Amino acid sequence: MLSELPAATRQQLPALSVGGSVYSDDPAARFILLNGEVAREGAQPAPGLVVERIGPRSAVLRYRDQRFRLPY
Repeated sequence: MLSELPAATRQQLPALSVGGSVYSDDPAARFILLNGEVAREGAQPAPGLVVERIGPRSAVLRYRDQRFRLPY
């Protein structure tokens, strides 16, 4: 969870606003609207931030070396 990241890492993270998502059994069809932009698995929507996996109710993101779940 985002709240489980160290405080210093949370302060460095860019703002994260999820506007919606589409989950599919086909990974190529999955995406989230992150900060108003479409982000698919493997996308880097901000420097150091990677969308690793999109699930039906949350996404797994990595910021630098810290992996966390972003519920929506």
